[in-house]
Amino acid sequence: MQIKSPFFIEVSTIQDFGRLVCAFERTPLLTFSFKSAKDDLLATQIDFLNNIPVIYYVKYPSGGQYLAYRNTNGIEDVSIVESIQNPSVVYSPIISVDKFPPIFWRRPKGVKNSNYAPIRLSNFQSLVKIASYKMIYEESPLPLFVFNSTKKSKYVVGTALNMAESDGVSYFYYATIPENPNYSFIKYSSQRSEDPTFTNNIQEHGYIYIKLIKLLGSHPLVKVDE
Repeated sequence: MQIKSPFFIEVSTIQDFGRLVCAFERTPLLTFSFKSAKDDLLATQIDFLNNIPVIYYVKYPSGGQYLAYRNTNGIEDVSIVESIQNPSVVYSPIISVDKFPPIFWRRPKGVKNSNYAPIRLSNFQSLVKIASYKMIYEESPLPLFVFNSTKKSKYVVGTALNMAESDGVSYFYYATIPENPNYSFIKYSSQRSEDPTFTNNIQEHGYIYIKLIKLLGSHPLVKVDE
């Protein structure tokens, strides 16, 4: 199998990255630590697009063995630590990489279906249903990414999902909002007739919680011309 260079997408903060790899994950995602030019990066892979890895990263020095994440009363704490000590903290193992194959750093060119196919949804209820439907099968909910639209007139909130594994097209389901939310999660109840709302507190019972991951700028693989 031919090795393909991945797509790289930068998240806004270390809090967003910690939330991505740890929050609501049954098994925390692996965090990879490596250098790119003069920058120290922490990165994780969560998807494939046309058999090409999609990697989300943040510029941040590792200097430790684990990324520790905790959310207490709506306050997030993300740190890099040497060992696992606190059972109330979620830990992502940090894998330190010395060298990748040269093709790893080449941006993919001439790739068929090199972008997600965007599908705009009518409301946030539909978006949250897509992000949370795997919980029926006791899997982790999908993250919702937040970023500027192509024309930077709105903010896009959405997630990638391929319903049919064999059709070769990956879809990005989204809704738009006028402003960047100052929250880290969306809460939703299928038992009540109320709209999903943004929140930082994930301790309230009776709700499904979906994590929001803010990107630095637009999403390079999603074109929303709004």
